Amino acid sequence: MSVLEGRMLSAVEAATDGRRQSVEEGIAILWPHVVRYCRARAADRAAHQVCLDVVRELPRIAEHRHVVREVYRVLGRSLAEIEDVPQGRVAGPLGRLDPDSREVITLRVIDGLSVRDTAAVLGLPVGKVLCIQHEAMRTL
Repeated sequence: MSVLEGRMLSAVEAATDGRRQSVEEGIAILWPHVVRYCRARAADRAAHQVCLDVVRELPRIAEHRHVVREVYRVLGRSLAEIEDVPQGRVAGPLGRLDPDSREVITLRVIDGLSVRDTAAVLGLPVGKVLCIQHEAMRTL
């Protein structure tokens, strides 16, 4: 039996005895796991839909000089249309950044785009992207 299973089992047994505090403890134990699971499932559905949207747009994307920029435009438009993708407050360290800084960090650090590709996606000069990235990293 895993540690998590043991903790949940004791919380469930105590909660069935009608103790409210045990129910709260059980939820506190389970909450982070449920949140991660739900986020992963929603992300899988969103990624599937976005990939389909990109495939549908491939002929139009191929006509552009900046293919990466066009793919990311389709990604952004598709994500905005998906209802179960959270659009609200961003949790964690990225939540401390303004939207532009968050987007630069996401594209550069998480997605691994070059400075030039990031600038093309965002429609900004390369120097501005470097400036935003520097300030964002300092903030983080």
